[in-house]
Amino acid sequence: MSFSETQNRWNGFLKKIEDRFKEVLEKTEAALPLLFEATDFETTTFNNAWQGIYSQASDLIYKIDDVWYEKVGETFEDAGIEFNSNQFIQERNKGFYTKFDLEQKLKSYEVKIFAEAAKMLVKKVKDTLSEDFCCTQCQAKLPVKDNFFRSYYSTCEYCQTVNTFEPGTKARNVEHFAIHALGEEAALEHYLQYEQLKFQNYLEDREVNGKDHLTMQYRKYVEAYLKKRIEIIPDYGDRYEKDLEAKIALVTNY
Repeated sequence: MSFSETQNRWNGFLKKIEDRFKEVLEKTEAALPLLFEATDFETTTFNNAWQGIYSQASDLIYKIDDVWYEKVGETFEDAGIEFNSNQFIQERNKGFYTKFDLEQKLKSYEVKIFAEAAKMLVKKVKDTLSEDFCCTQCQAKLPVKDNFFRSYYSTCEYCQTVNTFEPGTKARNVEHFAIHALGEEAALEHYLQYEQLKFQNYLEDREVNGKDHLTMQYRKYVEAYLKKRIEIIPDYGDRYEKDLEAKIALVTNY
């Protein structure tokens, strides 16, 4: 097989992967929110459904490397293209670029779909809590704060009785699902930039971006994530520095 024939087949394969990847996520965008509502916002079912979709999308991405190393690279060599030639590297890098682009899109989509689900869930739980939160003295309806994950005092505007709001088990469970998703949404841009820097190192096979530069970018991601969490639940502010250093240490130690 000639170089041009091999190149055309390689280009066609990458295009099919991209098209199939897009199709998987488009179906998800329509189906997953409906499933979430149909199960009364049951997060375990939502997570399990996403894992199945994530596996499908990831398998498509990994197939790029598999096909290159098992077939395409060797076929280019059979066509007379030397392993370390510019032509060979250029064709190999097409796969790397496509793979990285799809990984970034998958991460972005995952963050988006979970953040949207988190907002739906928070609204649903807040509406439910609002139906039951009444003044213990005069039974007037009391407003529920947007950040309802912790107990707080609320003074009735009619009789001035001080009432205690208790979020309950369901609201506390929502915290673990929603806070992470919304924090990831707030920090996504920094995370993608961090991955871009790592990809540049990988593509060049050298330290184009040094450890300090990578750490600084990762720190931006962690700071944005933790600050969003504090915005939703101020209590997390007391452990900000500890959480920041712990998360950064996971990367610097690696």
